Amino acid sequence: MPPKAISFKANSIVYFKGDKGESVYILQKGQVSLNYLDIQTGQEMHDFVQTGEFFGVKAAFGKYPHDETAVVLVDSTVIQFSVEDFEQLLSSNSRIIMKMLKVFSNQLRRIHKQVRSLMSGDEQVDAEKGLYSVGEYYFKNKKHDKAADAFNRYMIYYPAGRYVDEVRRKIEYSESQRGVSGDDFSQAPQQPAPPKTAYTMEQAVSIRNSGNYPEALKAFVRVAQSFPDHRIFAEFEAGICLYKLKKGNETIKHFTEILKRNPAHDRMGEALYYIGKSYLMIEDKEKARGFLTKSSSLLPQDSPEIRDAALILEQMGGA
Repeated sequence: MPPKAISFKANSIVYFKGDKGESVYILQKGQVSLNYLDIQTGQEMHDFVQTGEFFGVKAAFGKYPHDETAVVLVDSTVIQFSVEDFEQLLSSNSRIIMKMLKVFSNQLRRIHKQVRSLMSGDEQVDAEKGLYSVGEYYFKNKKHDKAADAFNRYMIYYPAGRYVDEVRRKIEYSESQRGVSGDDFSQAPQQPAPPKTAYTMEQAVSIRNSGNYPEALKAFVRVAQSFPDHRIFAEFEAGICLYKLKKGNETIKHFTEILKRNPAHDRMGEALYYIGKSYLMIEDKEKARGFLTKSSSLLPQDSPEIRDAALILEQMGGA
């Protein structure tokens, strides 16, 4: 379909939220507003398209449903492109590419603002210090297994944290003392510490696929610590293991920290899905609804997660 100019009367609609994204649009003249609901407050928000700017790009290229409604404010003219024709335009015009990047940047900032709003609590705490203190408490009280678990969790959440060097040392000692109680921590172990169990990424994935989520969690933690190139994938999979183990609060904290460290994470939609499901697990339906709604606009259209989120939202809407 070649590009074509379409005239719209004031108060008409270019596309509705939820419509399949098949075209890219450029505002030639007039005014268009992209209207969407804030996922936390439910308030209607407006992004105004400037003359010469694109809209509908993300949905068209990602094959997602539109997550906003494009409303024409005054009589306007819009150029409609198919994805194929728009790709040809991009390939021959670097200025168009720069404009498109600006549009993506603005949309990404909008998403991040909403995600941060969802994740912010009424009370700000130093979560890193809190988790370190938990491990330190168990370490000082000779609870080797719990100390190792807490410090290993710290390494997933804060791989470049303030206490990372000390935590690594204490992990090694705590692991060597698993199952031992009542010994004096002021003394070095009399026997050489046994080597920590090492896992490759392939082994961790295989363990996860077998359904042994406690062992898979441990394996992904080890991979995240030992292989920097695999850390992003391993820590994400560790979060899924936490969810499979029905640890709702821990799953929420885990994926929240991941997105805070990497707000442009390429699996953001999936992370928001697991946060939403975890809020449902702990019976916070309003937060579950918000996260599942936002995840639905970011997940691939043919993914099982988006189908599951849609079913849950439908059931919640009918409750």
